[in-house]
Amino acid sequence: MPSYESKARRAKLRLAGIGVVATAALTIGGTLAVTTLRSKNPSVGVDAKASPGVSAGSASSPSVGQRYTPATAARIPLLKASSNADGIGTGFEHSALGATSAAVSYWEDLDLLDDVIARRQWTSIAAKDSPETVDQGVSEVRKVREGVGLAPSGGTPDGLSFSTNVNAALTRSLDPSGDVVVVWMNYDRYASVKDKTDDDPLRDEVTNLVLKWESGDWKVTTDPTYTAKVTGPRAYDPNSTYAFMDGWREVADG
Repeated sequence: MPSYESKARRAKLRLAGIGVVATAALTIGGTLAVTTLRSKNPSVGVDAKASPGVSAGSASSPSVGQRYTPATAARIPLLKASSNADGIGTGFEHSALGATSAAVSYWEDLDLLDDVIARRQWTSIAAKDSPETVDQGVSEVRKVREGVGLAPSGGTPDGLSFSTNVNAALTRSLDPSGDVVVVWMNYDRYASVKDKTDDDPLRDEVTNLVLKWESGDWKVTTDPTYTAKVTGPRAYDPNSTYAFMDGWREVADG
């Protein structure tokens, strides 16, 4: 029987590759001109007051003396969920900041080993046009479980847990209204084994969620109509002015 330590490491490696709703296979060279949602002030990550129906324009070069990087610019002030039904935060405002906050919250809160909880969570955040998203999300959790020697269905073993911390995000509109967006995220993932500190976490992983405004909240969609429009951003580097200009911003803790 593999040790908890071995299970934790194998699970982390498997979890890093989860990309069912992240559109891992990107369509490169598409004709859609996607727009980075940013603040009018280059030191601010996302304009909390921006109308969701108006794209905020592509990131521009810093002016003389303002060589911002994600690490030196102001962080995105993430919004809190207004409700927490079904074990996941929901109820984010209809704005670019609301969409970014929703994506970060979803990615950090999704259960990674309990398929029953995962099904409730995915059902709560999946768009109506993507009912298969729920089954795909649950299937990935079950694959992780099987990959670390657990039964396909069940809860998280006592003493074993995982946490995901999103470091930075980049949000782009996928339609003129701003009601469909892709949120790219750079994140770290940690395992906790019987209260032992994880000394070998997964770091600098990148994923994305495509969200659409539906029924008063941001929902995850895997509709090819939207996912086919996703193109990859410049690689995230907290010290890169180019990453900043592309739209990457660090997120505020808490």
